[in-house]
Formats: sequence, structure tokens, C-alpha cells
Amino acid sequence: MKLKIHSSLVAALTLLSAGLFLPPGVQAQATVPLPSAPAGTPPAPATGSGVTLPGGAVLSPDLLVASADVFAQLVQADFLSCGQDARRDEQLDLIAGRVLRGFTLKAELGSARYPAKRFASFVLPRLGRANQVAGALANQCAHRVGFSRYGVAVQDGRATLVYVQPAQIEASDPHGWMLRFMAITNEARRQGQRCGDQLFGTTGPLRWDDRLASSAQMHVNDMIRLNFRGHVNPETGSEPPDRARASGYTGAAVGENAAYNVLTPEEALQALLDSPGHCRTLMNPDWTAFGAAMGNGVPGNIFNTYWVQDFGR
Repeated sequence: MKLKIHSSLVAALTLLSAGLFLPPGVQAQATVPLPSAPAGTPPAPATGSGVTLPGGAVLSPDLLVASADVFAQLVQADFLSCGQDARRDEQLDLIAGRVLRGFTLKAELGSARYPAKRFASFVLPRLGRANQVAGALANQCAHRVGFSRYGVAVQDGRATLVYVQPAQIEASDPHGWMLRFMAITNEARRQGQRCGDQLFGTTGPLRWDDRLASSAQMHVNDMIRLNFRGHVNPETGSEPPDRARASGYTGAAVGENAAYNVLTPEEALQALLDSPGHCRTLMNPDWTAFGAAMGNGVPGNIFNTYWVQDFGR
């Protein structure tokens, strides 16, 4: 495939596609064809009198692009010109830096355990002025469709853009998956765990509670809708006990864990056990009741997936 090169700036485009995230060493699925650009896709930003950025600011066409932040602004403008709402991701910035040094994008996504359904990279061997860089990025809308996360890196006059369509949770039986989440949580409690510097012996099993599950789902939905992380709702100020009471739970105490960017109950549990604070919450022997929920993020969200455990007694 040949790309239209603006002026003397050379651009190299590497497009890679794969199935859902696979661990290193596992053979990827067959290549997934890239979709076509949507009908009515607007043209790339005009470069003669400047480059229009998100928010309406205009970069001088003669500005030398020398930083990742300026390059990212041009990338964001390019995605928007293609009708795509993509978000810069700090983890993908780090991965872009590795790709710029010669590592493969597929391997780096695997090492970072970044759940990607499709991924691609774009390398500029030589940066230049803003209008040149914008021109090199332009006219590739067919390769922007469906990608909602990107990262950039700039070093020694070179730049890399990596962009990803995140993998999302695919559960045909969500309630069954949540019961599985409880079962493996109970197994972790039965085995005993070391949570940071604190050792927990075997502790009792939890029973499913629909009210705690409703509280957990409420929190998942709010984190996606309001685009935040943590346990305090920034809109209402509600915390886990408030949400549990609103769902009808009347137990004496409530605790909560949240995990992000994981695709299965097993991955969510491991992420929580790897965090000493979450691990201690999970292993608290006072808990007797359990509810859980999950959800997929939307474009613009901080995370691709959201998982919540609620505990009660």
C-alpha cells in the first residue's frame, strides 16, 4: 500500500490486526480487515494557513514539531477530522516509546497486558513543521475507524503513533460470570493470601446477595457515565455504604473493590490480589455477603472495562 507523502516528509505506516488480546507466545488469529471510512468523512485539516486543533486553536503552519504533546495535538485533530473520538492513553505513550526504539507493537502490548482487539502503528522517520506533519497524518481515515485509544512518542526528530481498538468484555451470561467471580474469590479466601506485609489464613466463603450486586452495578454504570475511578461518586458524593442502602442492603458494614482494563473474572481477581489494599479488603474475614458487576467503557472513558466487588456483613 502506498501512502501520499506531503512535501519531502517520509511516512511509514505499519498496520497490524489481531483477535482479542493473547498472551505472549500464543498465535494470533487471522488478520481482521480494516473497515472503510464512514460516508461523508470530512477532509483533513487545511495546512496552508495553519492547523486547527481541538478546541479551535490554530497552530502556525511553520511551527517545528519537537515534542510529544504537540505531535499528540496534531494526532487528535486528525482523528477528529475522520469523525473518530480517540483518547490519548499514558500506557500507550510508553508503548509508543518502545516501538520507536525498534520493539514490535504486538510484543509490547502483550508485555503490558494491554487488552487490544486491533492495533496499528504509524512512524515518522523525520519530523518537520506542523503543516508537514499534519499532511503526513492526513487522508488515512480508513485506518482510523474504530480506534479509540492512542499513544505517541517523539525522540531525536522522529515520532511514533500507536493506536488501538481495545478489547471489551464478551460475556453471553453476565450473571453466570459474576457467580464465577464469587466462586474464585471464595477459593482465594479458602487458600489464604499474603496481602503486602499482612498474611491472611483461610477464611469463610461469601454468599451471593442481589442487593450488593445492584449496588455494584450502580457504581459501574456511574463510573462509565461520569468517567471517574475510585469509590466516591463525584456527582452525588455517595460511597459504598450509601449505594448499598439505596439498593436495599441493611447489613452492618459494606466494603468495595474495583478493577479496570481486564476481560475475565480470573484477570479481575488477579489484579485485586496483586494490590495489597484490595487484597486485604477481599480477605477480610468479617464479610459474609457478596455482589459484583462489570461493564464496558465507552469512547472517552479512562478505562476500557470496569469490574466492582461489593462485600457486606
